[in-house]
Amino acid sequence: MTISDRGALPKLAVLAALLVATPAMASFQAADLIYIPAVAKTTGSGTSNWKTDIYITNVDEVAIDVAMVYLPSGLVSNSSYFIDRTYWLGGREDDGFGFLNEELADIPPNGTVVLRNVVGEYWVDQTGLNGMGAMVVFAYEANTLEDDGTRVYRNAIANARIYNDTELWERDPDGHGFVEVPTTYGQQMPGVAWYNLADPAAIGDDFDFTYMILTGGEQTARYRYNLGLLNASDPQTQITVSLQAFQANGEPYLDDQGEPLITLQTVPILAHLQWYRAFSTLWDLEEVEAAMIKVSFVAWSSTAPDPIPALITYGSLIDEVSDDPTTVMGAFADPYDIDCMWNGGGTPVTPKSGRISRRPVEIAPR
Repeated sequence: MTISDRGALPKLAVLAALLVATPAMASFQAADLIYIPAVAKTTGSGTSNWKTDIYITNVDEVAIDVAMVYLPSGLVSNSSYFIDRTYWLGGREDDGFGFLNEELADIPPNGTVVLRNVVGEYWVDQTGLNGMGAMVVFAYEANTLEDDGTRVYRNAIANARIYNDTELWERDPDGHGFVEVPTTYGQQMPGVAWYNLADPAAIGDDFDFTYMILTGGEQTARYRYNLGLLNASDPQTQITVSLQAFQANGEPYLDDQGEPLITLQTVPILAHLQWYRAFSTLWDLEEVEAAMIKVSFVAWSSTAPDPIPALITYGSLIDEVSDDPTTVMGAFADPYDIDCMWNGGGTPVTPKSGRISRRPVEIAPR
């Protein structure tokens, strides 16, 4: 078995490689703690200038406040962002946030707030490698945040759009050739609820939520594939993951000695990482089609008295000609356990699966 330890910083993508989308589908996204696995404010190839809008909708029955913190990309710990609220964005000045947007206070039921160019507006001096990172969003009942970070949990849905301003040439309606028309292009990054994280303790006789899979992997003259992940654990926990690719026939890719290719990666506390052209960067593979990637917990270490290790992963399949990206969100290999919520008679029951049951992070103290 060939195992490589990626201790050095992985090569990160230009932002066109970051862009990810998710198909329209019903899913469980409402939560009081939401991770947006990738956001950015950066200059890409050519004259592109990528930025991020975040949409937050109150799906609870009372008014809510929202707070958020940006985690810069790179092979470094982001634990310092949870010491205090210096680099946090919130809606109430009295709560001691370093950045303030009053629209994040008293969001009414069914109301939506849109934060335009959010990384560039508030965190331009803290942006990570290539201007990338992740965002953590907290929702709570309006005006209930305490100095120690406790709050009354309320639910919201959060999603991001990462996009570029550009121009298109369209035929002049007056018949004078073509004219430039301003437009944008980009992709959505869905927010991931805290209860949808991979958890190294979530394994049993008939379920395993310790790993996630990414499908649709290709690296050819026509397509490239990028892979990203976020250590979504508590602010004192570092994790180690294994990354392994499988061929379309289900067999693992092998090295010259016929052993499976596996890459180990240590991910610092609350760190965000992304690999550009993942198949060649991680495994020295070329001409890959219809591959699957498995991202698994290997180990974790922590100074926390009650650690909560967790992770999120995502992929991007990008057309080499148009730079059109397609999102692949990390998925569990086991189906949702319907008995976690109700039985056949509609009565709630005690959950039987080992899915993560505790929030890994809370709002930083004042």
